[in-house]
Amino acid sequence: MSRILLVYGGESAESEVSRVTAEACAGALAALGHELRLFDPAGDEPPVSLADYRSPGAEIGEGRARPFGRSKLAALVAELDPERVDLVYNCWHGGAGEDGRLAALCEWLGLPISSSPSLAAAQAMDKDFSKRLMRRLGIPTADWGRFAAGSACPENLPEGLAYPLVLKPNSLGSSVGIFMVESRSALKAAWSQAVTHGDALLLEACVPGRELTCAMLGERVLPTVEIRAGEGWYDYRHKYQGGCSYHCPAEIDEALDRRLKAWTKQLCLFMGCRGITRTDWRLDPEGHPYCLEVNTVPGMTSSSLVPKAAAAESIDFRALVRESLQLALRDGA
Repeated sequence: MSRILLVYGGESAESEVSRVTAEACAGALAALGHELRLFDPAGDEPPVSLADYRSPGAEIGEGRARPFGRSKLAALVAELDPERVDLVYNCWHGGAGEDGRLAALCEWLGLPISSSPSLAAAQAMDKDFSKRLMRRLGIPTADWGRFAAGSACPENLPEGLAYPLVLKPNSLGSSVGIFMVESRSALKAAWSQAVTHGDALLLEACVPGRELTCAMLGERVLPTVEIRAGEGWYDYRHKYQGGCSYHCPAEIDEALDRRLKAWTKQLCLFMGCRGITRTDWRLDPEGHPYCLEVNTVPGMTSSSLVPKAAAAESIDFRALVRESLQLALRDGA
């Protein structure tokens, strides 16, 4: 059995989701017999053991950012001790857990990590950069414009864009800080909230239609999932507080399904992703797909999409965690 440090929480507004992912994964790892320690690098408490940890199923609150300074970075480095740890299991959504910084630390220390290598993680986390890669590979993605962090709301839209639009942070996930805007006044109001995340912003053409996602386990693409929000769109509330139905395998044309899976695999392997990933898509009313983003540390909560895709191939949650662990140990070796 392995000595595993499960890292979760962190500084981003996705820390609440990360906590619940950690609860589920910690339970599975403990049941598999591994020696497990848990650490929240932005938490105020010392590292906790599984015995101190709450059981899965806790309600997920609204996302909020937390401070993460040099002292907490030093505490994280101290925890990443190759003398005491065989592998890092990454449940740290967003921020340094998903943008490649945690992976880079592990690479520097020679520690295997359950998520993607630092370069792949950095490419996937940067939505603007990953969309440029999609265009280079011939993978369809909606038109967009990027604005530097702290920019004022633009007076004019980038060439080729028209309302309705999606305003989103360039490097956040879990639908945190995303706004649908249909007018200049709505954009201005949303902009004043979006800039508080301190990230570059994207304005992206809004693609109406269906919400799909393709998960990968290693180099294996799992069945496509369709998400149907009860009302509105698949926002933070729908993702983590209910109001959605899920259909897996998705009820779409077989040829389209093969194409989505092929593009998903092409993009993830080109980036160098490993472990568990999830690639999100929109399908417009004419049946044209558009790739949104790649997630290298996707949610593993009771309502998350990757476990649903795995279950469609008779992979239960514990087996999913076990296989991701085996992939990490293999790649680390």
